[in-house]
Amino acid sequence: MSVMSIRVDDEKKKKLKAIASLQGKTMSSIIEELIDQYIEDAKKENILDEEIRSVMALSEPSFDEWDNDEDEIYNEL
Repeated sequence: MSVMSIRVDDEKKKKLKAIASLQGKTMSSIIEELIDQYIEDAKKENILDEEIRSVMALSEPSFDEWDNDEDEIYNEL
């Protein structure tokens, strides 16, 4: 599993954290659920898996450049 960093307005972050707490969830689990839903919606819109794989293949070299030993510490989080 990898780490993804996003910038979010402070007020939105506070609201998300409060909602997560009330639901007994983590902010990460909520974001992961939203990502899963976004992917499912894309499938419903007939964005083909082959198209997704081709875009991912094009971007793979860029991701390789970002991956380095210094970031390994974040994999444990």
